[in-house]
Amino acid sequence: MALQFRLSSHGRDWLATVDGSTVTIEGVDGQFVVTDRADGQWSIAHGDERRIACGISTKGGAWTGLNATARDWQIEPHTGPARHRVTHDDGLRAPMSATVVKVHVSPGMSVEEGDPLVVVEAMKMEIPIRASRAGLVKAVFCREGDLVQPELILVELE
Repeated sequence: MALQFRLSSHGRDWLATVDGSTVTIEGVDGQFVVTDRADGQWSIAHGDERRIACGISTKGGAWTGLNATARDWQIEPHTGPARHRVTHDDGLRAPMSATVVKVHVSPGMSVEEGDPLVVVEAMKMEIPIRASRAGLVKAVFCREGDLVQPELILVELE
């Protein structure tokens, strides 16, 4: 069974899915294949690129070294539903990278065209994401405090 983790570093946020030795990261094309090395480090393959990595776990996170570059990560289990990529222009996504500040709906709620579903903040402005049509809320793929990208669906309507 795949495990999901929310990774944060230097003000950026990613959702990583680990399934055996394969890792996928939301917003990054392709998969990373991680294998153990005899010297205690890992070999990481991503497409044609190969890197050597090591890590030290800390309370609430980890320090990683990747090709002699160190980075501090905060790692927490992801407990929300997996987010889905937009396949058409449905108006239910953030217009840019943003932080979710308010979620007005939950699955099963009835909404009318123009109703506010989610409010995001970007560049110190609050931006309401409104229903593009009337319908029932099928799923909510974000929570307050989430960092979201424009290609991700925030709310799905039936």
